Amino acid sequence: MKKVRKVDAIPKLDGSFRFVDDYPDTGMIHGFLYYARVDHGRIRKIILPTEFDLTEFTIVKANDIPGENIVPEPENDQPFMVKQEIFHYGQIIMGIAHPERKIVKQFCQQIQIEYEELPAIIDVKDCLENENNAFGKEITIDHRKHEPVAENWIKTSAVYYTPHQEQAYLETQAMIAEFDPDQKSMFIRGTMQCPYFVKAAVESIMGNKINKVVVETSEGIGGAFGGKEDFPNIIAGITALLSFKSGKTVKTVMDRSDDIAITTKRHPSRIEIESWTDPKSRRIKKINIDYRLDAGAYQTLSPVVLARGVLHSYGAYHLEDAYIKGRLFRSNTPSNGAFRGFGAPQAFFGIESHIEDIATKLKIDPAEFRTINLLKPGNRMPSNQVIKEDSLEKCLELVLKKSNYKIRKSEYEEFNKTNPDKKGIGTAICFHGGGYTGNGEKVLKSEVKLLIDSDEIVRIFVANTDMGQGAYTTLAQMVSEGLDHPLEKTITQVPNTSLAPDSGPTVASRTIYIVGNLLKELAEEIKSNLQGSSLSEHIRHNPQAYPQEYHRTFTPDPSISFDEETYQGVGYKDYSWAACVTEVYYHASTYQLEVTKIWNVLEIGKPVNLGIAEGQVQGGNIQALGYALSEFFYKRNHGRMHGFTDYSLPTTFDIPEIDIEFINTESDLAKGLGEIPMNYPAAAIRNALAHAMGIHLSEIPLIPERIYSFLKERS
Repeated sequence: MKKVRKVDAIPKLDGSFRFVDDYPDTGMIHGFLYYARVDHGRIRKIILPTEFDLTEFTIVKANDIPGENIVPEPENDQPFMVKQEIFHYGQIIMGIAHPERKIVKQFCQQIQIEYEELPAIIDVKDCLENENNAFGKEITIDHRKHEPVAENWIKTSAVYYTPHQEQAYLETQAMIAEFDPDQKSMFIRGTMQCPYFVKAAVESIMGNKINKVVVETSEGIGGAFGGKEDFPNIIAGITALLSFKSGKTVKTVMDRSDDIAITTKRHPSRIEIESWTDPKSRRIKKINIDYRLDAGAYQTLSPVVLARGVLHSYGAYHLEDAYIKGRLFRSNTPSNGAFRGFGAPQAFFGIESHIEDIATKLKIDPAEFRTINLLKPGNRMPSNQVIKEDSLEKCLELVLKKSNYKIRKSEYEEFNKTNPDKKGIGTAICFHGGGYTGNGEKVLKSEVKLLIDSDEIVRIFVANTDMGQGAYTTLAQMVSEGLDHPLEKTITQVPNTSLAPDSGPTVASRTIYIVGNLLKELAEEIKSNLQGSSLSEHIRHNPQAYPQEYHRTFTPDPSISFDEETYQGVGYKDYSWAACVTEVYYHASTYQLEVTKIWNVLEIGKPVNLGIAEGQVQGGNIQALGYALSEFFYKRNHGRMHGFTDYSLPTTFDIPEIDIEFINTESDLAKGLGEIPMNYPAAAIRNALAHAMGIHLSEIPLIPERIYSFLKERS
């Protein structure tokens, strides 16, 4: 567990690391995605402006697609470009390119389209409350005993709502495409999480017009958080088509307003929970959960998000009798997709709020109630997976101790008796499964490659990207440690599909957990074959043997299984665990809730780089802070904003003190970290408000208007 400076720190500071728009425009033309401005309707007529020379423009529509007009996704239902019927605001109608970026924007602003508007569902609650909007495959986990409810059991029921959330990455969606007519090949460079996904998308849209697609990320990727998992497929496909038709290199960089308007967001959710608790044992005896996500107009990635959400919806509790149902709902809004936590933040807001509500009914301290019902070794999840570690119990015990939870709780209650302003303290616990859900990693069969050269440089070739989370550094550290070779001679290469094997996407907290551990195993195998010599010594004594390539493919544990139909079995081989305490201050004069401190205790196995790990927790906490307190889309403007002046992100003035501690750091296994710090703070903040004010809001964000309305209705 070391603190090593990120290898890309200096290049990003001095500007030598290039992001997509830093690549020279010489010889390039500029692309633009022209999209629909209605929620639902049919295109009657497209009127192009006449004051421009149309011969200077390259325009592509659905009819120009030589291959398939379907974006490759887990659910292949979304077209690259629409032909006639629009199903959501922001659906792509045309790709347009011109040598000057300013002119192509002016041209697009003057395009007129005549629509026949049709009825649309754009409000989240209108979508999620209507059973007729459900679509796709329903997931159920049936862990019921079918025993009657005892008369003395206390019933608690509520419906919890979470909103859209904008990824707010620093660099907007951007892509460069270069078609080589002689080789019939397409080179793609862009800001993305999944180069092989983009490769498949370009191959799909181009069909037999190209023989080869090579995808490479830009040197720098300005954030992603899940938002660059699937949308890059669309922008890359259309940019490639523009390059093919024009015969020129095309660069498409989205404006912030367009990026916010049409790209994927976190799924809004409606989570209805009904439970029965024995007041004597204070144990939850029975629970039913209805987990719903607003997928948007198309399913795309949503089935995968739903799967993880359902498998996290029951929380970190021993539930002997449980029935969980998960469904997707359709609306006329842009398709929602991956975002840090991937369905789990919604799930934990629901279950952790519900646990707080039960404890209030029972008049028991919420932390004590959590401890009583906690998952412990030997217990089974509703999916029938057996718990084998006590990490969660240790996390909760330590975070309560570090925060002086009982003392603070008592002090705040005394303070609140005589002050209009209020103080509160709240708790939440959670877990996060590492890697793809269920049998996903078996399907991916991820492969990694090391190239060791005669100059003693070890080059790492994987498809996983560094989008700011430090992957280039941590992967190099794991290989360096496995080989016992200097870190400065261990380099993670910028992903390129012609050089790097398919190690799977940069999602699901799998970069370290799956790919990093695979690289480390390969490095240790190479080291063991050196017969006691260091790698440097071996190269000096055997120069003729180098350069040499080494490969390793992920091998799933044959002893574990998961049933995709019943959702019974091992959903994730390994889990990361966490417990949290938040402290809040409620300003009575403004109805504003301020978070003053967050305590985090996490079990992620062995942190590879302590500084990067702490940064991941801080970043996840801050994103969760916005999720809990300020971030949402108004119903006006088709549910989207124009920029960060009207979408309220946390600023430096909003960030509380963040305390972080990792346990079990001497573990042999490095587990996932990137997503779990996002999962729990929103619920802990909501629960702290419940302690401070005695009000149990069921919807985030906890904006002053919502608190005011609740208090007014209660009075």
